[in-house]
Amino acid sequence: MEKKSNAKSNYLTILKKIKASRSHRNFTRINVAKHVNIGESGYFKIEKGKTKLDVKRLFEILELLEVSPEEFFKGIK
Repeated sequence: MEKKSNAKSNYLTILKKIKASRSHRNFTRINVAKHVNIGESGYFKIEKGKTKLDVKRLFEILELLEVSPEEFFKGIK
C-alpha cells in the first residue's frame, strides 16, 4: 500500500478546513466564489480538489471567513 505524501495529505486537509469553515460561517459556495471573483463551478472544483487552490485565493477565502492564517494552519504539519 502506497503512503500518501505529506504535501498531498496537508492539501486535502486544507480543502476540508476551508469547507468546514465556510459551512460554520453559513457561507455558500456562491458567496465565496463571488468574493474570489470566479464562478460557482470554479470554486466547487477548488473545494473538491479538481482545480488547484493558489495562495492568493486561499488568503482571499480566509479573509472572507475571518480566519487568520495562523489560526487556519494550526495542526497542519
